[in-house]
Amino acid sequence: MFVTPIIKSGPEINAFAFKTVNFASPMINSVLEILDSAPEMIDFGFHMVNCELETIISGVHVIIVKASITISVLVAVFLRTEIIIDAIVAVFSMAI
Repeated sequence: MFVTPIIKSGPEINAFAFKTVNFASPMINSVLEILDSAPEMIDFGFHMVNCELETIISGVHVIIVKASITISVLVAVFLRTEIIIDAIVAVFSMAI
């Protein structure tokens, strides 16, 4: 009784198979398109990682340059202070 509805004729099986293939074809095509674009997505991911690394390197470079500029400014201030002190000493030396 339960077996009879499952058994179909050859043409019904062929028609069902054809409908199944037609139904599955768009999904298979979508999967193939995704697989086809996978290398581009991986390349894009590597590009993004590369950009992040370049940003980090630029940030470190800015920190190093900023520290170098700070040191240069401090040296300039100390040199100027030394020059001012020398000028004050020279003025007092002339006065004596």
